[in-house]
Amino acid sequence: MKYFLKLSLENKVPITIIYLSASGSFSKRKILVRKITAEKIIAYCYLRKEIRTFSLKNVLSAGMDPSLKAI
Repeated sequence: MKYFLKLSLENKVPITIIYLSASGSFSKRKILVRKITAEKIIAYCYLRKEIRTFSLKNVLSAGMDPSLKAI
């Protein structure tokens, strides 16, 4: 999972995460990572169209955005 977070940060490519919110609901988000700290991810969220902060412990999975096509 951290591999994809770093990949997004370093190569400026969007990734997809599965996220557990504080209220206990799951969401699938397409994000572009801007910063990674020990506990949080700061990223542009394509769903909300703004910079959002995600708790690292609540990111359940991360991977390449399936809408991206291989070159």
